[in-house]
Amino acid sequence: MRAAIYARYSSDLQSETSIDDQVRLCREYAERNNMDVSAVFTDYAISGGNLNNRPGMLSLMQAAKVNDFDVVIAEALDRISRDQEDIAAIYKRLTHADVRITTVSEGDVNELHIGLKGTMNALFLKDLAIKTRRGQRGRVEAGKIPGGNSFGYKIVRRILDDGSVSTGEREINPDQAAIIKRIFTEYADGMAPRRIASALNAEGITSPRGGQWNASTINGSRQRKNGILNNELYLGRIIYNRQRFVKDPETGKRVSRLNPEHDWIITDVPALRIIDNKTWDKVQKIKSRYSSQCGSKRQTKKRLLTGLVKCGCCGGSMTIINRERYYCSAKREKGTCDSSVGIKAVEIEERVLGGLKDILLGNEELIDTFVGEFKAEIARLRKQRSTHERQSQKDLNKINTAIKRCLKYVTEGDGDPGLVRDELRALEQQKKDLDHVIKSTHNETAIEVHPNIAELYRKKVLELQTLLADETSRPQAMEIIRSMIDHIEVHAGEERGEAEVILVGALAQILTFTQQKKTVASNGSDGRVLMVAGAGFEPATFRL
Repeated sequence: MRAAIYARYSSDLQSETSIDDQVRLCREYAERNNMDVSAVFTDYAISGGNLNNRPGMLSLMQAAKVNDFDVVIAEALDRISRDQEDIAAIYKRLTHADVRITTVSEGDVNELHIGLKGTMNALFLKDLAIKTRRGQRGRVEAGKIPGGNSFGYKIVRRILDDGSVSTGEREINPDQAAIIKRIFTEYADGMAPRRIASALNAEGITSPRGGQWNASTINGSRQRKNGILNNELYLGRIIYNRQRFVKDPETGKRVSRLNPEHDWIITDVPALRIIDNKTWDKVQKIKSRYSSQCGSKRQTKKRLLTGLVKCGCCGGSMTIINRERYYCSAKREKGTCDSSVGIKAVEIEERVLGGLKDILLGNEELIDTFVGEFKAEIARLRKQRSTHERQSQKDLNKINTAIKRCLKYVTEGDGDPGLVRDELRALEQQKKDLDHVIKSTHNETAIEVHPNIAELYRKKVLELQTLLADETSRPQAMEIIRSMIDHIEVHAGEERGEAEVILVGALAQILTFTQQKKTVASNGSDGRVLMVAGAGFEPATFRL
C-alpha cells in the first residue's frame, strides 16, 4: 500500500526537528504496517487553524486527486488540522479520492474521530488563547511588556530564583531613545513626518525594522495607537488589550479589531519614560489638528493599474496623490529617490487600453495569424499527447508480457518463486503507474477550436472598455487585464513634464507580436514595450 506522510508544526518558537521527529515516527508506523512511503508533505511554522495558508496540505490534497497514494499517515489528527471545518473538509475530499487517513496516535480515522477530535482541537485553541491573554495581562499588571519589543528599548534577561528566565522586562536603549526624542522634537517644531524620515535616511540611521524610515512608521494610526508618535510607552505607560485579532474564515488571515476603551488595561511604568508630558501633548495636539482635515481620506475605488506602476528611477511603487496622479512613494515617504516625474492615472490607463484596442482591432492580418497560430498549437499538443499515449501503451504491453513470463517460469516448475517475487513487485508497480498515466491522458479534456474564433476575438476586445465601465463586471475585467501585466515603469520623458511609460509582461509581448508578425518566443522579447501618449503604442521604440 502506497502511503504519504504529513507533518506540521505551528510556531516559529518550535524546533524544526519537530518535523523530522514526526516523519520518523510515521515511517516506523508505515514499516510496521507493510506500507511503502511514496511522498512526504510538510508545513513549517504554520498554524493548523486555517487550511488556505498551508501549501503542504494543499499539495497533498492535489496529489490525492490523481491517485498518487492510498493512505495518509500523520503523528496525530491535530497535525492534520485543529479547525473543525477544515478537518471535515480534508477528510471528505480524501475519502472521495479513496484515500484514508491513519495516525500513529489514533489509528485509522473515521467520522467519529472527525467529530469528537475536531471539537476537542477547536476547544484547545480557544482555551490556549484564553490562557495566553491571562498570562499577558498578568505581565502588564506587574509592569512588564506582554508582547514584542518597541524601538527605543532593549530586552532584559535575568535568572529568577526558581531557575527560569525572566520575560517582559525592558530598559531604555540610550541610542534609540535619542532618535525618539529627536523625532518628537522635530515634529513639535513643525517638521512633517516625510521630511523627518528623509533626513534620517540621508544620515544612514536604520529604522525599527532595520531598513529605511518611512513617514507611516513615524506617523502611524491614532486609532490603533501605532507608529512612533502614538506609542504611549514612550510616555511611561503600558496599554494592553487595545485591539484583538480574529481570523477571516475566507482568507485565513488575521484581522485586527479595536476593543472599547473601557476594556483597555493601563499600567504606568515611569522607568521606561522617554518623552516628557509637555512634548507629548504638543505632538498630539498637532496630530489631532491635521487628522481632522478633510481630504485626508484614502481613495476607496481601486484603479485599474494600482500596485503595478513602478518608478523607473528607483524601482519602488508609485501611489496616487490627490486621487489623480501617480508619484514615486519612496520620494514622498522616505526621501530616498530623486524622481519628480508624475503621470495622471487616467492617462496611463488610456495608454494601455488604447494601445491594446487599436492594435488588436486594427490589424486584420494579425487576427488571421493569431487564429492560425492558435490552431497550430492545438494540433501540436494533440500530436504530442497521441505520441505519448502510444508510447505508454507500448511500454505497458512489454510489462504485461514480462509478468506473464515470470508467472509461467514459476508455474511450470522451472524456478523458485522467491527469486522472482521482487521482480514481479517492481513490474506490478510499473504497470500501475502506466495505467494511471494512460487513464489520466484519456480523462484530459480535448480543446476544440471554435469555427468563428476570429469574430469572437473581435467581440471580446470591443467589450473590454464596456466591461470596465460596468461596476458589476469591472472587477473581472480588471483581473484579466492585470494578470497580463507584470509591472509598468514610469520614466522621465525627453521634455519637461512628459512621462515615458514602459509596459512589462505578457500584454507587452502580445503587442510586440502584433508588429513583429512572428511568435514572441522566436524574437527574443523580454516583454517590455513603450506606451506613447496619443499613439498608445509605438513599434519603433521597442525595449527588447
